[in-house]
Parts: sequence; structure tokens; C-alpha cells
Amino acid sequence: MNRLAIKLLPLLGVISFCSVYAQATFSPPAHAPEWRATKATAKIQIDGKLDESDWAAAAPLQDFTQYEPRQGEKPSFRTEVKFLFDRQHLYIGAICMDSAGRKGIRVPNLQRDFSFDENDLFGIAIDGLLDRRNAMAFQTNPHGAQRELLISDGTNFNREWISLWNVQTQRHDSGWVAEFAIPWKSLRYNPGSDRLGIIVLRCLRRLNENVTFPPIPRVFTPYQMPYEAVLTGLELPNTNGVNIQANPYVLIETFRNEADSASATDSKVKAGGEVKWTLGTNSVLDLTFNTDFAQVDVDRQVVNLARFSVLFPERRQFFLEGNEIYTMQALDALQPFFSRRIGLDDNGNPIPIEAGARFTSRGTKRNLGGMFIRQRGRGATPAANFAVARYSHNLSESGTRVGGLATWRLDEADTNGVTNQNSTVTVDGLWRPNQKFNTFWMVSGSTNSGRQNDRGWAGSVWTYFDTNDVYIGHVQSVVSDKYDPKTGFVDATNYILTSPAISAKLRPAWLPSRWLRQYSPGVTVYFYHYYNDLSFREGFISYRPLELNFQNGGSLSYSFRTNWQNLIDTFEPLGVAIAPGRYAYNNHNVQFETDNSRKFFVSANYSIGGYFNGTIRSADALVRVAPDPHVALTLRYAHNELRNLGIESQSLTTDLATAEIRLALNPRLQWISFYQYNTAARRNTLNTRVQWEYKPLSFLFLVVNDNRQDVLNRDTQLTSRVVDQQGVLKIAYLKQF
Repeated sequence: MNRLAIKLLPLLGVISFCSVYAQATFSPPAHAPEWRATKATAKIQIDGKLDESDWAAAAPLQDFTQYEPRQGEKPSFRTEVKFLFDRQHLYIGAICMDSAGRKGIRVPNLQRDFSFDENDLFGIAIDGLLDRRNAMAFQTNPHGAQRELLISDGTNFNREWISLWNVQTQRHDSGWVAEFAIPWKSLRYNPGSDRLGIIVLRCLRRLNENVTFPPIPRVFTPYQMPYEAVLTGLELPNTNGVNIQANPYVLIETFRNEADSASATDSKVKAGGEVKWTLGTNSVLDLTFNTDFAQVDVDRQVVNLARFSVLFPERRQFFLEGNEIYTMQALDALQPFFSRRIGLDDNGNPIPIEAGARFTSRGTKRNLGGMFIRQRGRGATPAANFAVARYSHNLSESGTRVGGLATWRLDEADTNGVTNQNSTVTVDGLWRPNQKFNTFWMVSGSTNSGRQNDRGWAGSVWTYFDTNDVYIGHVQSVVSDKYDPKTGFVDATNYILTSPAISAKLRPAWLPSRWLRQYSPGVTVYFYHYYNDLSFREGFISYRPLELNFQNGGSLSYSFRTNWQNLIDTFEPLGVAIAPGRYAYNNHNVQFETDNSRKFFVSANYSIGGYFNGTIRSADALVRVAPDPHVALTLRYAHNELRNLGIESQSLTTDLATAEIRLALNPRLQWISFYQYNTAARRNTLNTRVQWEYKPLSFLFLVVNDNRQDVLNRDTQLTSRVVDQQGVLKIAYLKQF
């Protein structure tokens, strides 16, 4: 028996001893429960009051059960839901009872796409195709903020997706009420069907309690569609009519650049837009021209001390709908297609997109996607063309599927007259014999034209068993030294990753359940070897003897980590040269987080230990003050101290400070300002914007960006100072035909 297995035996024994106290991870029902919707006979006014006669006549759904914390038990408070429909909309009315009334409501701010675990909320996931794997979720909190997301296989989420729908809420002394109107044109469903798959969810955040209809095991997300109910009695409209959304924009931009005592100022007027054409009920064609993302939130800076690149999330709207079908889940850090490689350079600076088209089709048997983008040249970056094709075929209702992905990129002639064509071909799949056991896998190859030996491959398998009691998983990945997906993302090349992990989720009777919900000890292993000669590259074992999840949503954890590094070449984090060789060191880490739904929230992370031949001490703290949902201030500070590091035994510190203030008149009119200062990059940035949704999905943005950076030489002497300033007024209008 190997050393790792010996170390895991005590943990496995604890899991076995405590498993008798766990709640069962049950399978989906053989026959889905049903609920009948009522056809509205008069106009429904969306005001959060539910005072029309049709609402009084509709049958109330009250059969909710706890999803968290006490799976299967009755909710602490009643939730009543009714369903209406007419030729244009599906209507959902929810009455969320709470004895604390207005005082019990938890809503930290009014941002769109608010955090799930910080808010009271009510929502519904809709599986229009009845394939029990794809869903659209629509959620709101008691102040009427909107949150929507696309889900596939219960584990893959597109949280940045935005759809056209309406909701209004009312708060009362006995709880709160939500009234939804979701246009049929915003949904995808089977032609001729009279039913939809649904999961209805409520979060009562003061008690940190979630309830669902129908019941779902707490180990899964509340969007595990194999457990869905069926909403019947619907008259889904004919799909032969025109369903087009046009979203043109016009903007006025001024910008100023200053570098090396020279400055330039300019301004321009720009127009463009997007068109969404729904072809039938499950296919969408998106077109874009002169695409602009001026209103997109800025990236959060990081101080990266690892030997691997950091993956930043996609935030640009055109790339979001259907983006999840291109995502490979076998390894987050291995993506043959990553949309941020289009329209952005390696530093996140925008490159103009002239035009593009995207096609997405979903069905009970297959999903299909395609994309073509024309990127304009800018400075030393040549113009480029991108094409992506995606196909996946469903093999079973449990979720098993197989698919393929192909990407193509043509970089036109650069200043030296050199062109390059890059392509990748990927085969992937999911094997899910039951809801507890999953295996995601992928194999990908890449090639660059003009270089015969520049062909590489990569592959990954992630297998895991997950129940209410325990998570046991293993990742095995390979990335060759020549794998190069220029329309994708890979955190590094030339490695073989071996990563087993085990984590318990213990809720035995002896836990002090009044304040402690779960105890979750675990072990995670990451071992990297070089692909080209199989020699050891780096690795660590993280032991987590303490992880406490409190009833209020807070947490406390301690972990101990043993690290090994084998440097073949000199490594220079933050410009400090570390000599090739073998290194071994240990780290200790403590994390603490209070109840994140409170008006005052604190999160802190502290670690200390070795770092190659030196030492490191790191602290990261976040404080949020939200005395009212209309006002929220968030401060974050990250500090690193490195001592006696590298060839010259250098010592240095880094600081990263951020501040965000959010002022909201209501969920549709907000002013957000975000400031960052990074001493490692000697860079400070300010992004401030006013956003007004003057009608559904029609926006006015006023954006100001100020970026300043000092450029130093290797002797830390100032060589230049760069200032980029930008002001944008943008108006976007949505018209539906």
C-alpha cells in the first residue's frame, strides 16, 4: 500500500463511521411529478401584487421540501407558487412567507446577476427541451434584481448570460412576493409540446435554508434537471413567426494617452450592434457588427507567484450565450477554445472586432454550435479570422454524451510579412452511469502552418464520485511541449498532471448543530511531471484537517501543504531570479469568512511558510459594508512578503488594494466605481460607470477609465510613465420583432 493510501485510511474510517448519520443521496424518480398551469383570461400587470382574478383562480403549489440544510424535511416557512400563461408569456407568481417580514430580508446590493449565496431569492429553472440536462434559470431577490444563467449537465454554468424578461416584487410584514413574466420568445422548447421541465427554488438566507420543488439531494446543484418536475397544460405558441431582436448602439468616445512626456488626445463616434434571430424554438443565430464592449466590467488584477498562467473569466455579452457548450470540463486550465483570445491581446487590451456570427442549436439528442469572427489589425497585431465548430451527441438520459470541437485561426501578414494558421481538433465526452458518478474526458491536437514539427496534443480525464457523505475524485492530464491552441487557453505546456482528492462532508449527530452545519476534512494532491522526459516538475499535497461550515454560511479552515519544485531553468517571479535546482518547503494556511449576507461581511486568508529557497507570508482580507441594498462599499487588500529569495537572497513585498462602491437608485439605475492599485505591476486603475436600463435590455452607459503604470528597468529605476484615459457615452436600444 502506498504512502498516500496509508495517510487516507483514518479519513476513510471517519467517513464510514459517520455515514450512518447522513441523509440519503437518492436517485431521480421513475416518473416526474407534474403540476398544471392555468391559462390567463385577461391581461396580467407585472407589479408584484398578484391581484388579478386569474391569480386567484390558479392552483397554488406548496409542496416544497428542504434541499439544505435538512434534506427532505419541511420548510421553516411556506412558499406558494402559481403558474399562468397566455400567447406571449409564461407568468410565475411566488408568495414567500417569513415571520420576520421586511426585517428578515437579506439583500446586500442590487446588482444584476447577484450572488446566489448572499441573498434571499426565488427562481425557476426551465428545461424547455425536456432533455433533462439543459436549462435556463430565472431568479430574483426581494428588491427585484434579476439573475439568469444557462445550465448544462447540472455542473456547467454560464452566469453572465442575459435574457429578456421582467419581474417585479413587493415586500410585506409577512414576507415578500415576486411576479415573473418570461416571453415565450426568450425560451427554447420543442415545437408542438404542451409541457416544460421545471425546478423551483427558494433561498431563505436569514436561516441559510434552501427549499425546492421537486426534492433534490443536497450534494447536487439545485439545477440537476434529471430530478425535474413537469409543468403541464401549456399551449406553447407556434414557432413559425419572426423572432428577431435587434440591439444597435451608438457611442461617443474620447481618449488620451501619455507616455515618455508625449501625449495624444482624440475622440470618435462609433456605431454598430447585434442581431439575435431565433430560428424555430431551439436554434439561435447571432450577428454582430463593429462590436463594442466599453461597458464591460474590468478584470480584477492578481499577483501571480505560480509557474502557471491565470485564467480570467469572459465578461463580454456577445460571447456569453451558448458559451458553456464550448467549455471542456475535464480540466478548467485546458480549453481548446477560449473566447477571450478574440478581441483582446495577452494583456487584456481590446482589439477591434469588425463583424461576427454565432449559431447555437440545442436538441434532445444533440447540441450544435458555430462561430466566425473577423478581428481588425491594430498596431503590431495583424488582422485575424477565427472559426469554431462544436457538436455533441447525447447518448443517454443520465447525461452521457460524446462530442467534438474544431477551431481555426488565421493571423494575416505581420510587419515582417509572416502569416500563421493555427487549428485544433478535440474529441470529448461525459460518462455518467448515475448521478453520483461522473467522468469528463477530452483529447485535443493542435497544429501551426509553416512549421512541420509544431504539432502537439493534450488530454485530460476527470473522474469523481460525489454523495452527501464524501467526494472522491481524480484528474489525469497531459499537455505536450508543442500543444498550442491559439484560440484557446492552457495554463502551461510540457506536463503530466496526477491529482487525486478526497473530502468528507460530515454531519453526524454529535456536531453542535445550533451553530455548526458541516465538518469537511480532506486531502488534495497535485503532482506534475515533464512530458518530454517524465522527470518530476513540481507538486504538493494539501492536508485539510479542519474545515468548518457554520449554520449562518460562514466558514473556518486550516490546511497544511508540503511542496516540491524542480526548476530546469531560472524562474523569475516579480523579477527575482531563482536558480535551477530542487526545492522542498511547507506552508500553513488559515481562512475565515463571516455570514456574507450580513450588512457587515469579512473574509480573511493568511498563509506562512517556505517559497523555493526563501520564505513567504501572505494576507488577503476583504471587508464589505452594505447598510442598505442601495449602498455597498467593498474593500480588499492583499499583501505578500518574500524574504531571502533567489540567487541574491532578495526580500520584497507586494500590495494589491481594491475598492468598489455601488450606489443604486433601483436595480435598473446604478453607479459603480472600482479602483485597483498593484505595487507589483506599479499600476493603478479606475473604472467608474453609470448604467441605466431605461427599458428591458436597453441601456445608457457613461464610462470613465483611468489607467496609470510606471515602467521600471531591471535596476528598478523608472524609465517611463504611461497614462491611458478614456471616456465613453454609449446608448444601446433593444427592439424585438
